[in-house]
Amino acid sequence: MSKGDHLQTLLKNFVDSQQEIEIAFLYSNQGLLISKYLKEEESSSNTDDSEGVYGAITTLVDNLLNKISLEYKIGNYGTGSFETADHRIVYVETGSEAILMLVCNYNINLNNLFPIAYLVAEKITQLLEDSFDFRFNTLGIPNLNIDESINIGLENFEIKPAKTIINGVYADHQIKRTENVKKMFKLIVLGDAAVGKTTLVNRFLRKEQIGDYRPTLGINIATQNYYVQGYKDDIIQFLIFDLAGQEFFKRVRHEYYTGANCAFIVYDVTRKDTFNEASNFWFNDARKELGNIPIVLVGNKMDLVEQREVSTEEGVAEASKLGCSFIETSALENLNIQDTFKIVGIGLFFQSLEDLEDYDEI
Repeated sequence: MSKGDHLQTLLKNFVDSQQEIEIAFLYSNQGLLISKYLKEEESSSNTDDSEGVYGAITTLVDNLLNKISLEYKIGNYGTGSFETADHRIVYVETGSEAILMLVCNYNINLNNLFPIAYLVAEKITQLLEDSFDFRFNTLGIPNLNIDESINIGLENFEIKPAKTIINGVYADHQIKRTENVKKMFKLIVLGDAAVGKTTLVNRFLRKEQIGDYRPTLGINIATQNYYVQGYKDDIIQFLIFDLAGQEFFKRVRHEYYTGANCAFIVYDVTRKDTFNEASNFWFNDARKELGNIPIVLVGNKMDLVEQREVSTEEGVAEASKLGCSFIETSALENLNIQDTFKIVGIGLFFQSLEDLEDYDEI
């Protein structure tokens, strides 16, 4: 597949995975259309693009892009959203070469959309820069059920009062950083023995797959740097604590809980007992020790379809009951791992920015 095909596939996967996104446009920093994807139901209802709703939206997006280009230096658009009578339009800088514009249903939850939009922007940037590594990354969009504890706190970036950009269009939010920061977040990975915690962490660290099972002896600690797309000088450092699940080590685990910013509680979808322990023991234990930090319930080994004992629906329902996020992964096949860690990092990064004076307004 060509680079253009990869970009088209990525936009399609993104739009189709988000019910409230109608159209995605990818423009160069010179205003040239690189790629676009129109949701099928929208496309089928507009047979004449030049006269239909699609044509009108395209013209509106072109006008907004011209306005953004005048407001910002080339390659430094920032991120934000506009409001019209019928739509929310989101823009996300994708490296120094392009900008992603999303036309969304007015009722979309922007707090949930932005972390995924930043993730997609990173994938686009890597494709444009020929640095996309298919060994550890995919063009798919993770089906991560995001709890409200993992969002970017968009209310902190509202423009009050909203500013008129062009007739009938108002600037709603704007995020644009001018000073560099470094943030460290401690992530703890919990769960019973042999559910795949260490392999999952190794996949995020981009280590090669270990074929045999080697139980963690008490604890493994690793670090990994990451940056949010558009904030390349703002470094996120993950400090990852992989805690052993064997009964012998449970009594000393609390020493390593202190200061955790997020917990991943992992179970094996082929072992119902590990699912029960995840919700009945590990979740309650983490909540008791750490309070209301973000928690992600992770169903690992989703590739072992025929051996499943816990359905996806059961995982979603349990996470909803517990009030946490949910994702299924395959450490063996490297599915959803990089993206899940990154989305969590994006949410934590923006939540940590208490001093908003470093942000410019449109």
